[in-house]
Amino acid sequence: MITEIGAFMHKGAGLELMNELHGDKDILGIFVEAGRTEDLFAYREFGSASENDIVTILVENRHATKIFDLICSKIGLDKPQRGMVFQMPLHKQPK
Repeated sequence: MITEIGAFMHKGAGLELMNELHGDKDILGIFVEAGRTEDLFAYREFGSASENDIVTILVENRHATKIFDLICSKIGLDKPQRGMVFQMPLHKQPK
């Protein structure tokens, strides 16, 4: 089974994370998108919104906890206003 790990973080942190994790054999895929949020970060560059990176990482289920904890550590999730990380299993669709 495959697990998707998603993360919302400050703009620029997603690309840094992708560069650090590039080549990790436990990661099946890593994708970084840009977005805006109104309530995740206190600093807002655009009036009521701030830019952020949206990172999606695909891993085999057996590696999910290790990669999840690594992401939380790398973005400093133990401090306020650093982002949000979540994970969920991806189920295969029946044929």
